[in-house]
Amino acid sequence: MGYIKINDVLKRRGKEGTTLFAGALNGPRIKVLVGSCKHCLKLRDNVYAAAAALGIDESEIEVVDDLQKLIRYGVMATPSLIVDGKLVSTGKVLTSEQIQKLLTK
Repeated sequence: MGYIKINDVLKRRGKEGTTLFAGALNGPRIKVLVGSCKHCLKLRDNVYAAAAALGIDESEIEVVDDLQKLIRYGVMATPSLIVDGKLVSTGKVLTSEQIQKLLTK
């Protein structure tokens, strides 16, 4: 799979491997994994606000709320945020400013 090859390259360069989810590599680069709680909805809103502040098109964001899809990502808690195939946050609500920092890395 693609994420295994990426980790091999990182290790050869002397860098730490990263957790990538194969399903997260397809489609939009930003995925917000949510349930139906108010915390999940707040993270979703904060992601959209951060993207708007950075000039990122909404088509780059996918909100995943289907339980079957959430299970495939292997995420144990919501809300979760995946950027460029890497799980960057799980189980907490990030502010718009924190999300902007993650998106500009």
